[in-house]
Amino acid sequence: MLTELPDWLTGEWTVKWAASAVGSATREVAGGDRDSDAGGAAPPVVWREAKGAPGASRVSLGGAATLTLTIRSEARDAADAGVDAEVLELATLDVELAPAAGEMLPLAGWQLLLPVAAPLACVWKPHLSPEDGMAIGDKAFRSPAIVFEDEKRMTALLPDLDSVGSERLLPHICDYTAADRMLMYGGCAYEEEGHVYYRLTPEARPLDRPLRVRLRLASWRKAAGAARRDFRRVERLLWALEAGRRMAPETTGDIETAGIEAAARTAAGAWPDAATSPNAALFAAKVAALQPYVGHAYGWAFERWGDVSWQQFRLGAAEVGGVAFLVTARQQPGAGQEDRWREPKSLWNQAWFCGLRSAYGFASWGKRLDRDDWLAKAGLALNFALAAPQIQGLFPGYYQAGEDGRWETGRWYMSGPRRPHGHEDFVHLLDSSWTCYWLLKWYRDIGPDARILPYVGAYVDALLALQREDGGFPAWVRPDTREASPFLAVSPETSAHVLLLCLYGKLVGDTHCHEAAVRGGRFVAANILPEGRWEDFETYWSCSREWAGKQYGVRDARSGLYNQCNFGMYWTAEAFKDLYEATGEADWLALGEQALAEASLYQQIWQPPYIPVPTLGGFGVMNTDDEWNDARQSLFALTYLSYADLTGDERYRIRALRAMEASFYMMYCPENDVVKRLYERVHPGFGEREYGFHMENFNHHDGTPVDGLGEFTIFDWGCGAAAASLAEFTSMLLRVKV
Repeated sequence: MLTELPDWLTGEWTVKWAASAVGSATREVAGGDRDSDAGGAAPPVVWREAKGAPGASRVSLGGAATLTLTIRSEARDAADAGVDAEVLELATLDVELAPAAGEMLPLAGWQLLLPVAAPLACVWKPHLSPEDGMAIGDKAFRSPAIVFEDEKRMTALLPDLDSVGSERLLPHICDYTAADRMLMYGGCAYEEEGHVYYRLTPEARPLDRPLRVRLRLASWRKAAGAARRDFRRVERLLWALEAGRRMAPETTGDIETAGIEAAARTAAGAWPDAATSPNAALFAAKVAALQPYVGHAYGWAFERWGDVSWQQFRLGAAEVGGVAFLVTARQQPGAGQEDRWREPKSLWNQAWFCGLRSAYGFASWGKRLDRDDWLAKAGLALNFALAAPQIQGLFPGYYQAGEDGRWETGRWYMSGPRRPHGHEDFVHLLDSSWTCYWLLKWYRDIGPDARILPYVGAYVDALLALQREDGGFPAWVRPDTREASPFLAVSPETSAHVLLLCLYGKLVGDTHCHEAAVRGGRFVAANILPEGRWEDFETYWSCSREWAGKQYGVRDARSGLYNQCNFGMYWTAEAFKDLYEATGEADWLALGEQALAEASLYQQIWQPPYIPVPTLGGFGVMNTDDEWNDARQSLFALTYLSYADLTGDERYRIRALRAMEASFYMMYCPENDVVKRLYERVHPGFGEREYGFHMENFNHHDGTPVDGLGEFTIFDWGCGAAAASLAEFTSMLLRVKV
């Protein structure tokens, strides 16, 4: 029975529950923030509450129905404690809601409310709920935790994923609101609103047996001088409790024993720690098993749908090519709608949709598999990237066909249509640095094309001139006047520039680049990481846009947290890794692991039974959207693998493998049976010709998805990007030069 709650909670607790009550008063906002509400279209419900005194373990839910709390200490191995062997105190809190014996309770929702002791402040929750009546729905439970911190300790509530998956009379919900310092966990139906929040819509369901939910309450005493918002301790505890046993690669049913044995012979000579890593051979076999997806991707883009997807034309004096941006299912060849484009017919070299990154992939595979046709197409994509005209070093990254649909009447735009209003004539430096980064990787790994270094060098000179005294960079700049936009002046997009400067400085021996990279890294370490200010272009100018409750530079009022996107966490983990390798200073590696730990809270560490596609290892995007299996996972796969090499931590290697596998989950092909059947239900005309069609994520909210599956594919943020990462992943894993 309950003795006492951890001291980071005040000791008080309250239970709110809702049961159907036909004819009760109704109010506009749904979900327990009022005495009663309409509950959407469901019958009206009434919310009641009962206070549990400190030390008490049970309250009545009316009549003989009860809610009981049971708390016990849980011993963990010292290795689970977190950073620097800090002291971990862990408690298990079991919640039981029980109807009266032999009776049924019409339960529409329940909430356990636990006030958080001052001066702890919320530093992480997986989703924002900016209005009354909203909460965090379990569709955001990828690596679920709500985390608090003050100068002396970090604390967290962690839902037990077994109970989340099994006890689903009502969907699970949780939240924290700063005004009343209230931590909440409960159950209630909800609906997705906007792009994307969860509004509670209570609807009575019959509770005729005890409903049991398990939570864990963790507290770490921080070492003196410990970094702020260092979620490595949370990530490691989640690994120990949940992720490790769920993500560990299996042999049965996954890879034939013969395949493992064959891979073992390769791994034994190619993997430095193959003798000590029991997973080495298994990993090698599982990575090799992903190669058929490459054939599907390129077969779709270059052959079966080639007349729609592959675009080749003269641009000035150069023959150029690339895979068209955003092709929809209705554009099936022969269906008569091949030229019906959802967005303007275009080619991109941008932070997401980077045709050059995809071309690096089919150049790599072309060399490896002796596919001269893939190599030739890759060369045309390189020509396209280098055809972007430079204005004092700066250049555009978006080329749009003319109004007549012809490339010959098209033109360059300084940045693609994922930008603030009025920024059509501004270059997005992130896109330019990312393109130049891939030009340098091409020069290093594919071939030293003589055009690359001068082109990148001119851009780097312009970039260095734009660096501010504080080490940061502007996000958007007019190429002619160098006017800097006020948007994203403080942003993790600076980390992408650090990546470029590290690689360019290394290739050409430029010490100025090294110094500028260090200054940029210090800017991010001081202004982004400790504040959780992961605001980038995607946070506000993509499908999840600004509105009155979501504004650039403004913290969410209900939680005190910034709107955030994990793309900046990727650039930052990579940038700090490169700074560590360039300087040998261990602090950069620690900062990189800190950034990667926060990103890991977006990785899907389990397979929820209420998500109808494979999810293990994939990634979400931000705290105001609810996509799963997003294409960025193919980038994070490489980051995890790099950190595994640097630290020897097997945990990173497992996360890497699962992220790499997840990069192909949404492909339509025979290897993905569950997803294939979903595609065929949503797009009945799909067949063998469509193998390789690849939606960028699951549960994309743009008004077109059916059963969570969208209508489009973006080669450069889907199968093409995944195939490029697999080429690098294979090289890194087996130490084979591309």
